[in-house]
Amino acid sequence: MKNLAWLLAMAAVFYVAGCSATSILAERGIASLQPGDRREAVIDALGAPDVTEPRGQRFSRYASTPCSGTCVERLWYENPFLPHIEAWSVELDGTGHVVRTSHWASP
Repeated sequence: MKNLAWLLAMAAVFYVAGCSATSILAERGIASLQPGDRREAVIDALGAPDVTEPRGQRFSRYASTPCSGTCVERLWYENPFLPHIEAWSVELDGTGHVVRTSHWASP
């Protein structure tokens, strides 16, 4: 029983550490991006997106409105430890340049 309690405690510690590390790395990647950066810079900073949202097709897990205006495509990066709770997005214009970045979190 003692071993099980120890194992569960360690699993919780690793989960929290993984979640925190993922958030920190994503925040650093997002912070390194500037409006006008190319799509390649986004991939270099954050890796391949988990979801690509084209204009007019809202990604309902996080966004209340679809990509619109100068945004032609929104790249989504989800926290794998907090699915449906935390994500980051990068909006690209028609030439593949960064328009806006956002951090999304459910309350």
